[in-house]
Parts: sequence; structure tokens; C-alpha cells
Amino acid sequence: MKRNSLVRRAILSVLLIELLCAMGILSTALWHEWGSRMRSLDISLEGRADSLMGAVQDAEDPEDNVTVNPEEFTAPKGDSFAVFNSSGKLIGQFGEALPELLTLQKDGFRDARHGNHRFRVLQREALRIIDRDETHGVGIRRPFTVVYATTTNHLWHETVEATQFYLMVSVGLLLATALVLIWLLRRLLSPLEQLAVSASQINTDALAFEPPPSAERVTELVPLVQALSAMVARVREAFERQHRFINDAAHELKTAVAVVRSSIQVLDMRPRTAEEYRQGLEDVLQDNERVEGLVRQMLTLASFDDRSGAANGECNLAEEVRSAAHALRSFAEMQGATVRCALHDTQVGVAADAARTLASNLILNALQHSPAGAEVVVTVEREGDQVRLEVRDAGSGIAPENLERVFERFFREDSSRSRATGGAGLGLAICKSIVNAAQGTIEASSELGKGTVMRVVLPTRLTPAVVNGLGEAATEDAAPRAHGVV
Repeated sequence: MKRNSLVRRAILSVLLIELLCAMGILSTALWHEWGSRMRSLDISLEGRADSLMGAVQDAEDPEDNVTVNPEEFTAPKGDSFAVFNSSGKLIGQFGEALPELLTLQKDGFRDARHGNHRFRVLQREALRIIDRDETHGVGIRRPFTVVYATTTNHLWHETVEATQFYLMVSVGLLLATALVLIWLLRRLLSPLEQLAVSASQINTDALAFEPPPSAERVTELVPLVQALSAMVARVREAFERQHRFINDAAHELKTAVAVVRSSIQVLDMRPRTAEEYRQGLEDVLQDNERVEGLVRQMLTLASFDDRSGAANGECNLAEEVRSAAHALRSFAEMQGATVRCALHDTQVGVAADAARTLASNLILNALQHSPAGAEVVVTVEREGDQVRLEVRDAGSGIAPENLERVFERFFREDSSRSRATGGAGLGLAICKSIVNAAQGTIEASSELGKGTVMRVVLPTRLTPAVVNGLGEAATEDAAPRAHGVV
């Protein structure tokens, strides 16, 4: 992958903008200097033409050629001019005048070109009065026209020389800007480089992140510092939770295997009757089933930890709750309890097996903590765009300090009681994993001596008919409520 340097791009962008500005300023300076020199040349050309008209010598005959008094006018080198009478006849030409340039056209200034040479040409009308003495001061009026041309080749070189200062200043400014930008950007980006160094020191052996103070003082870097700190905290928490889970799982498996081994050792300590051996084998089988149940729960929890596993699908939550309650009817009878359901058919974005596991674990947990003769109430209701699943029991309740911990893996408020019921402390952790995968929430509220309420809130999932715009009447809410007692 080709990498782009932000520093290089910033420097090039600034230099490009500055170069364009310098070119604009230089062009403006050239245009201004050229215009000023042209105006000066025009004024000078007017003066030369006026001097020439004053220096034209009288002629007795209008058709005679005129002469120029050298004491009154001397044309600069390279200048050319011609004099025409009123009928347009050339009556005088001076200098190295080119015939195609010194022709009569309109009065005023014009530009002309001959080969590689450029000229500025001025045509002016004039009037000579001759023989004043002979006509008693009235004189004879003889109009004539002067065409005066001068080269402008030198103007461009003079203009370039005059703007060289701006060119040198622009080049110097570009170089100075580049050096300042390199120094300034390196200095400004040093907090980011220090932050990258601190982030690179994070590893699995030391999940800690100490942001450099220089980065914390930069407003633009504060969100990145906070994001990195939060990410490291989450990763550290996940590592700690995983480490705790592995330790707890290893402890539970070791304990379960030790129980099986001790049962076999006790059975093998002395000769026993056939009935004692049968009873001993039943105990070993029961312990083995407990180990098998623990492993099964751990595999279930691992599968639901994959978010796509639980959230990839949808189901009617009421149907899955009803199925789970029906499957637990034998256990409820053994506990001497009943399960009453008030279910409202609603689609949720949870796979059917995950929803059934969620309902089964919540109902089983409620039955395990309910006294004989108690009633477990299960409800499914839709509230706006959410579905609420509640499992309410009338058991001994949960201590307030343990409410937040009941969803932790292998957490058992009463270890002895949990072992008696066969629980390993993974049922509610599995529920939380399923709910998290479905982007829902789960919480517990309880009052000691009066019972516990497990409350799950899941987002609804519209049926294909609603998605296709066929109307609200096609939603699962249209189904009637179902009530029953298992």
C-alpha cells in the first residue's frame, strides 16, 4: 500500500499556494511596470514629435521637401520620422525609417512590428505659417503631418530588470517558508509521535497505557488519547475476565473430577456388597453427569460469546418462552412450584435456540430459588420498539450487593445451595451473553425474603410484510395474548 505523508502534503500544499500567489504578484508587477514604461514612452514620444514640428524649416514651395534644424531637434538613435503635406505627399523623411511603418493612418498612437523589432508610432497633425512679413503678419498656412516611430525592444528588458527584485523575493520567500514549515510541523507533530511511541509499548504482558503529557495538552489529540485509554481499559478488562473465567473453569472442572475420583476411591477401599456397588456406581454416574453439564454450559457460553451466533436470526419470543416453560414442567413439579405465563407474540432479532436457552435459564433459575408451592410468573410484552421479558419468583431474593454480580461467570451467592441444585454459576452469564449479542439489556431487581425479578429488554424485529411497507396490521403485535399455567 502506498503511503502518503501528511507533513509532505501540507508543505507541498502551502508552497503551491504561495507559488501561485507569487506568480500572481509577479504578473501584476510586470503588467504595472510595462504600463508605466509605456506611458513614459508615449509622453516622451509626444515631446519628440512636438520638438520635431517646431524644428521643421520653412519651404518656399509647399511641394518642396522640408528640412529639420539640427540646432532645434536631434532625433535619438533608432528613431525615425516622416513629414507629409496636406495632400498626403511625403515631403521629408529622416533616420532609418521603414516605409511600411511611416505611413499615414489615424492620428494618435499605434503599435507596429517589423521582423523581431517592435515600434511605437505617433501620428500628429501640425500647421506651418510661412511668409508673415510678406503678408503683413498674416502668413501662409500650410498644414502637414508628422509620423514619428521609435523602437520598444528595450522596454521589455527594462521591465524584466525592474521586476527581478520581486522574483528574487518570491524565490527567497518560498525557500524560507519550506524550511519554517518543516521545522514547525515536526515540532507540532512531536506530541503525536510521542503518543504513537506510548501506544506501541502496549502489549499483552503489560496492558497499561500512559499517555504523554505533551499529547494531553493538545486539544485535537485529547479525543484520541481518551479513545486509546478506554480501548486499553476494555482490553485489560476482557483479559482479566478471560483469565478469571479460565481459573474458575479449571477450578470447577478440577473439583468435579476430584469428586468422581473420590467416589471411586471410597468404593474401592474395601469389599462391598452388590447393592453398595450399584449405589456407588449411581453416585459416580451422577457426579459424571454434573461434570458433563458443566462442560456443556461452558461450550454454550463460548458459542454465545460470538455475537453473530445469538443475533444471527429472529424468532417469536413468546413461542420460545412457551416451549422452554413446557420443557421445565417436570422440574417445576419436582419443586412443587408452578409457572404462569402471560405472553405477547413479538418478533425479536435473536436466534430461536438462543431465545429458548435465555428463557429456559431464567425460568430454571427462578424455580431453583422458589420454595414449594410458589409461583413463577413469566411475561412477554411489547413496549414501543422494544420487547420486555420478565421472570418473577417469590424466592429468598438476592442481597443488594450481589445484584450486579449475579451475571458474572461462576458467581454463586450461596455456593452450598448452588451445588445442591447442580448449578455452576453459568446460567445467568449465558443469559447476559445472549442479550448482549442481541444489543439488549438484562437486569435483576430483588428484595430479600420476597423474591427476584429478572428483566430483559430486546429490540423488536419487524416482519417482512412491515419491512415491505404493507402496513402495521401485519406486525406480530396483531396476535392475541396467551395466558397459561405450566
